[in-house]
Amino acid sequence: MNTSATERFVSLVGTYEIDPLDAAAFARIATASVDQIAGKPGCLYYSASQDLKQANVFHLTEGWATQEALDAHLSSPDFLTMLEQAFTLRIVRRDIYVSESAGRTLLG
Repeated sequence: MNTSATERFVSLVGTYEIDPLDAAAFARIATASVDQIAGKPGCLYYSASQDLKQANVFHLTEGWATQEALDAHLSSPDFLTMLEQAFTLRIVRRDIYVSESAGRTLLG
């Protein structure tokens, strides 16, 4: 992982609230997404986690070297298939934010 203080990148942060009856299915999709997405060109980091207090809430965090790399990922057949699978579930709420960072520094 590049930790240059001057490295610009694009980040995506998302929260999904899933109907409790579909939480286990969403967890399987999210777990599979880590292996699929983390190795893509331009992906700096990708994580999916289940909320510790609300088992039906999931958090996604992604970092991409460029907007073009993120766009390529968002339009890729494997991502679109995964999204299609997720959309068969009962999604109560979906909040996704994209931002551009001026840089990052490794702490410690």
